[in-house]
Amino acid sequence: MADLNKYLSGAKPVKVHEQLERLREADESELREILKDVESEILSLRTQAILQNVENPMRLRAIRKMVARVHTELRARELKAA
Repeated sequence: MADLNKYLSGAKPVKVHEQLERLREADESELREILKDVESEILSLRTQAILQNVENPMRLRAIRKMVARVHTELRARELKAA
């Protein structure tokens, strides 16, 4: 399981350029693991939002952006390899 707080705002906020740099340094298997973990967290947060109040509603937005960044990085690597 990937440590999402390394990529998202946890105890200490992560700047966007730091986040992108960490994604570029990660290998493809780690990116796919991050994607799997992030998508499961999105499901969890959506369920929480329906059943009760979410502690940090902006986390859902940050996670959706993380999904887009991971997909972008995977696509860039795919095009570079071709």
